[in-house]
Amino acid sequence: MSSPHPAALRTRAEQLVSEGHPAKEVARQLGISPQTVYRWRRSRASGSDLAQARTRIDELEQEVLLCREVIATMRQMMPPKDVTR
Repeated sequence: MSSPHPAALRTRAEQLVSEGHPAKEVARQLGISPQTVYRWRRSRASGSDLAQARTRIDELEQEVLLCREVIATMRQMMPPKDVTR
């Protein structure tokens, strides 16, 4: 779904909010509703949260692979003791 507002307007609104200007003030300055500014801010935040989550998932996947390699190496170096079950 495309926005009825130009992309430059959204970019400017996001810039002003990131500089610390209140959303209501930004909306008044740019002639848009405060709800629009809040929605843009929320969608931008969720996008950055998603990027952070993906980065963390990649880190954890690498850690799991490393742990599996260490376990495999340890099994080769120290075979299991005689187990009676």
